[in-house]
Amino acid sequence: MNKKKILKAIGIILLIIFVIFLVHTIRNYIIITNLQNKISKYYNSTNYHIKSTSISDEGTKVTMEYYKKDNKQVVFMERNLNGEIVKLSMYDNGERTDTFTESNDSKVVQLNTGEIMSINIYNFLENDNNWQTFLSSTIARVRTTEYNGKECYAVKRFLSSTSLTGKDSEIIIDKETGLFLKSTETGNLVEREYEFDNVDDSIFAEPDISQYTLKEK
Repeated sequence: MNKKKILKAIGIILLIIFVIFLVHTIRNYIIITNLQNKISKYYNSTNYHIKSTSISDEGTKVTMEYYKKDNKQVVFMERNLNGEIVKLSMYDNGERTDTFTESNDSKVVQLNTGEIMSINIYNFLENDNNWQTFLSSTIARVRTTEYNGKECYAVKRFLSSTSLTGKDSEIIIDKETGLFLKSTETGNLVEREYEFDNVDDSIFAEPDISQYTLKEK
């Protein structure tokens, strides 16, 4: 084979590689921007419930349930470490936040504690502009998967401007809504469930304060 044919063969191979790379990037970009558009409609939600579960390799399990309705919020957090359970409840009625803490041997309440630990609708694929999204799409790995009976995308190596993830981490995004459902990263597993426009006012009723020891600031 002469030099001209060798160069031609190399050119064809490089062209094929470029086309595959371009198809890969455009596919990822279309999928990711579509998911970004779908989740955007939830940003202004004022009536929703999110359940978040986090499990570490050390065995610590943290469950958080966050409810929001208009100007009212409540969060219930339970941490389980080797059977030792601590529960935290924070109630925000729009004017003040009260915090109730329960452990194996105590029940304490603090009144007017300030800001609540809220869980917002969060876009793990967010970037500042389309150009950043396109660049991130070049190295991202996006595949179709199923999670809890839902059609989803599993995304790896996507560089987001709002979330820092390791190279081996993977996030699961609902195809229909664009909502984050699960992430796996070294040492930690996080799962989320969502419910919209179904929060009842009764969830914001505080416990009987007489059952708790009042802790001053």
